[in-house]
Amino acid sequence: MFKKISIVILVIVAAAVVWFCLWVQNLPDIGSLKKQNTDLSIKIKDAMGRPREWIVGAKNHSWVPLDQISPYLIAAVIASEDDAFFQHKGFDLDGLKDALREDIKKKRFARGASTITMQLARNLYLTKEKTFIRKLKEAYLTCRLESLLTKNRILELYLNIVEWGPGIYGIGKVSEYYFGKNPLELNLKEATLLAVMLPNPRYYNPYVKMSSIEKRQNYLLMRMLMEHDIQEEEYEIAVSAPVELRDKL
Repeated sequence: MFKKISIVILVIVAAAVVWFCLWVQNLPDIGSLKKQNTDLSIKIKDAMGRPREWIVGAKNHSWVPLDQISPYLIAAVIASEDDAFFQHKGFDLDGLKDALREDIKKKRFARGASTITMQLARNLYLTKEKTFIRKLKEAYLTCRLESLLTKNRILELYLNIVEWGPGIYGIGKVSEYYFGKNPLELNLKEATLLAVMLPNPRYYNPYVKMSSIEKRQNYLLMRMLMEHDIQEEEYEIAVSAPVELRDKL
């Protein structure tokens, strides 16, 4: 009986290894992401929920190089989404431990601990389903992205493909949509507004959820002040300044 069980386990493991190797072989060339003019395109959903192609890289007319994005926006997104981004190798181990404990307690994938690199892997190549197989794929892709790309390139890719609302993808689109500005012109107040939308951009619509967003903004601004990402004068100006959204399109 024990022998039969061992054989079954070996067959399952062997099948899993073969499946994983075939999946890896069929991946697009991740190394091509080093180039600004990569040929990669991904599936996104428009404002009506219909799938369409999204070009990754400078061939996309909405693409914004990292040095053309407000430093406030970069700092706010890192502080909000992954404050250890420049220290880790793709995985925030402390965050993963906390998330694992909560998943075990609730007996389901209840909490995420996704770093910016993990989110990039998911947005480029995977779905948002919470399954063990997807998490395994995500872990492999995260390792590959961290080994092949610089942190700045990972940030540039992430900020240009992440969703900021129904049909609104990338910092170039969202900056124009909500503020009528290019991303380099964003001030601290505007930057933190966009950053706190990221966990659930379809819910945190500033045209209808501004009071909820402002609470999250003030918390983020205080964190940035405590971590010395911003100066006290910048903090005081941001918490007291009104947000001026462009007229709803």
